[in-house]
Amino acid sequence: MDATHADVALLRCEDYDRTKLDAIIAQAAEIAGFPDVRGATILVKPNVLNASPAAKAVTTHPEFVGAVIRFALSQGAKEVLVGDSPGWQPGALAAKTSGIYDAVKQNGGKWVDFREASPHAVNHGKRLRNIPLTTWLEHVDIVINLPKLKNHRLMTYTGAMKNLFGLIPGTAKSAMHMQYPGVMEFGEMLVDLALSIPRCFTFMDGIVAMQGEGPGSGTPYSLGIVLASQSIAKLDWIAARCVGYDPALIPYLADGLRRTLQSEAIIEPAISPLSVQDVSHEGFELLPYHSELGRKLGAIPNAMRAFAGSLIRLRPVFHTDKCIGCGACVQICPANALALDSKNKTHIVRIDDKLCITCFCCHEVCPAKAISIGRVPMRLWHRAKRS
Repeated sequence: MDATHADVALLRCEDYDRTKLDAIIAQAAEIAGFPDVRGATILVKPNVLNASPAAKAVTTHPEFVGAVIRFALSQGAKEVLVGDSPGWQPGALAAKTSGIYDAVKQNGGKWVDFREASPHAVNHGKRLRNIPLTTWLEHVDIVINLPKLKNHRLMTYTGAMKNLFGLIPGTAKSAMHMQYPGVMEFGEMLVDLALSIPRCFTFMDGIVAMQGEGPGSGTPYSLGIVLASQSIAKLDWIAARCVGYDPALIPYLADGLRRTLQSEAIIEPAISPLSVQDVSHEGFELLPYHSELGRKLGAIPNAMRAFAGSLIRLRPVFHTDKCIGCGACVQICPANALALDSKNKTHIVRIDDKLCITCFCCHEVCPAKAISIGRVPMRLWHRAKRS
């Protein structure tokens, strides 16, 4: 099949039909310049955020994972390993609930858990010099990155670059939030990590995306696209535009593209065969840009900035009527800001606002949608000031 080569392949795919997916993955690979993998051992990295069924659009769809495994093997790959590391649940459990585990076995791959880590060098990073990543990277020749196109409460949008954060095993990811608590520095760390993976090709599942309160508590949105690229930053730039974001207003996306281009000037990636304008995203529920909050605070006099920030600061809000008392939020919290009280089948999560770094890890892992993001009530601000 002849195809026009481009920085990012953008194709229409309305559902997860096996035959359609096989054709779309092959076409996307040709357009985006899929590398020679003959005789290679490959690590496929889907998004397995938590133990959620595929229909919720929390994870990469199992049929999408299966199609990529089949494609890699058809291109002569020696072995295809598939793995991820959810924030607090065992990887195999989450993979089985989503259907990914069975898809891996049925299509000739091998599931691997990310339990052990070893230092991974980061050259020319803004924040990192090295970072502990799964030891499986030492045994593979190339990584195939399979993100799900989703909103993200902390980073606004999540895709190819953020998905590689899962190469850090287990709750060690929480420590990175503690070390880099702000959106800007956390984003620069993500770019450092993502650009340090030497051979990485991305296929993105945008067939059913997640709108609203992503990455775990949003709702599915039938977007009907598949993207592919040798460049994670270029792919993320286009994917964000496909749902209505201006990626220039999402700091880590702009940073990633500038570093990839090695230029302060933004040059739009070349895409084929669709254009961004061909993708309908009417009604897709976007999240606010964190940069807007920074601009608003910057316009306030210094003497009032701390007070104003306390009034408009977003923080986790816990809903007792939905809480199932699993303790995932307490376990994942890098700042130890949460405590769970359970009495008579009632579960109350208490938060210490003085310790909370608003990383929203708790919101990300909650399986019951019992955590939303809202403003700090005035009474809590006054209480914090008195103590």
